[in-house]
Amino acid sequence: MSGSVSNTNQNMKNPPLHVGVINPPNRYYKPVLYSNIQAERELGGINHDVYVSMKNSESITKQKTPKSVFVALGLGALAVCYPILKKLIKK
Repeated sequence: MSGSVSNTNQNMKNPPLHVGVINPPNRYYKPVLYSNIQAERELGGINHDVYVSMKNSESITKQKTPKSVFVALGLGALAVCYPILKKLIKK
């Protein structure tokens, strides 16, 4: 048999076009264009804020060792060395 013609419903294959007013959604993205100078200024402000916050956080983490710790370590070292020094002095 040679090629056969399909008798399908053409309206189901190609539905009619809907023509009319298209309502935009309630929220849609409106792009905002910035000049290069304004963008660099805002980026500089953000970088400054980040730098200041990082500097403040580092100062909190870098705390000085209390003097009482050094005193306790010194007393412990003397307690450990006392018997050795006592033996050296007796000789």
